[in-house]
Order: sequence, then C-alpha cells, then structure tokens
Amino acid sequence: MTQTRFRNDLELYLEQISAVSLLTPEEEKTLAWDIINEQCEESKNHMIRANLRLVVSISKQFARSGIPLLELINEGNLGLIRAVERFDPAYGNRFSTYATWWVKKTIKRKIMNGRQPMHIPAYMLQRMSNWKRIHSELEDQLGRCPTRAELAKAMEVPRSKLDLIQRTMAAVERSVTTSASEEHGRSHPLDNCPDTKADASSAEHLDDIQKVRQLLRHFDPTTTDILRMRFGLDGSTPKTLKEIGQQLGITRERVRQIEHQAIGKLQRGFKTCRLPDLVRQAS
Repeated sequence: MTQTRFRNDLELYLEQISAVSLLTPEEEKTLAWDIINEQCEESKNHMIRANLRLVVSISKQFARSGIPLLELINEGNLGLIRAVERFDPAYGNRFSTYATWWVKKTIKRKIMNGRQPMHIPAYMLQRMSNWKRIHSELEDQLGRCPTRAELAKAMEVPRSKLDLIQRTMAAVERSVTTSASEEHGRSHPLDNCPDTKADASSAEHLDDIQKVRQLLRHFDPTTTDILRMRFGLDGSTPKTLKEIGQQLGITRERVRQIEHQAIGKLQRGFKTCRLPDLVRQAS
C-alpha cells in the first residue's frame, strides 16, 4: 500500500511540474533581473517552478542512496530555491549550470546526514577529511608524524580547533565500531566525503585557493567582506545580495555591482599574476 501511494504521489508530482514550460535564455534573464532589482516574488516562483524538472533529473542520480526519491527531490528543491535567490545573469552562465551545483550540494548533505549514526555539521565532516589527508601528506613529506603546529598551519586552522576535530573523529570511530555488529556493512561517515587525494588537479585547486586569498588582500575592506559573505569564504553559509546589503547598510544593487567588479578583478588577477609574485607583494 505504501509503495503504491508513493508511486502515485511521485507520478502526480511529475505530471504537475511537467505542465510548466521550460524557460528560454531571454526569459531566464528577465526573471533573474526582476528577482535581483525588484525582489519580485512572482518571478522567483516562476523560476523555481520552471526548473523543478532539473531537480528530479539530478535526484534520480542518487536513487541508490537508500533514501526515497521524493525525499531527495524535496531536499534538492531547497537547493534550487537557494540558487534562484543567488543567480546573477550578468556572469553569462545559464541558470541550470549554476543551479546544478546547489541542488547536488543539498542532496549530498541529506544523504550524508541520513547515513551517519550522529549528526555532524558538513563543515566538520570536511575538516575531518582534510585532517586525514593533510596528516598523511605531511608524514610523507617529513618522514615523521607532524607536530600540532605543523598540522594546524597546513590546515589553516587555529591549534585549538585540532582538539575538536580529533575528538569528533574519535567519537565517530567509536560509534561506527560499536554498531558494526548490528549493522554489517555500514559506511564510515568520512567515506561520503569527496576524494581529495593529492594529485595534480587537487594541488592546482589548492594553489588557486591560495591565490584568491592573496588577491583579496589588495581589495578594500567592503569588497572583501562582500566576497567573503557572498561565497562563504570564511566557512559560514553564503548569503544573498539582500542579506549582505542589510548587514552592510547598502542597497542590494550596490552589493551586486561591487561583487561583479571584484570578480572581474579576480579573473584578471588569475591571468596576469603568479602566486609567488603575490606572496612577495603581500610580505
């Protein structure tokens, strides 16, 4: 009976969202500008409804996670809403490209939290994963176990945070070990984190992050604050243009202009500046 009801609910939902026409690139831009400049709720709702099929398509990719498809879709819809609130057509990207990242992020977080025996924030899971990777890298480089100072510097976190990370890892290990006999084959929470082995691509990614941090030092405080809040560079949840404007006491449109100009400078900086030169300028 439950399976029949679930199937009917899903079929009804798919029928309803299929009735909404897909957006053309021009319609997409018009709606996005209305959302940014006019805070138009009608345009926001239209953009969401027109992209619900994208969420279903992405959710089906995680059908083997053990979580019902409707739950994955509901979670993915939350990511879609966040994407609609943050999308800026001035960068020239299609909305579906931008929204896919947000939808996958929320679905993966749902799967991660659904599988683990205790609730661990996503940022802590990432730090635990980084701890294991960086600790192993330093052992290979140094030929010994790294000191707390060396590990904290490599992870770019205060030493006081290391204790919290290690205690959390120990608690997870105990929980998984205790329940192993009851739930054979349970995956470790860290197994759900991205594979961040030190290959050429990950090294390049880390180099890019360091370059961004060096470039940000040349921006004025307001611009730096906007970029940090907009993209969550300080580890916090990314904020909308409206939220940033309210916090800084400026208009939403002004926040968007500053962000757009800053990203242009970052793009030019990536093309013209090498990391060693930026490090020397900062020092």
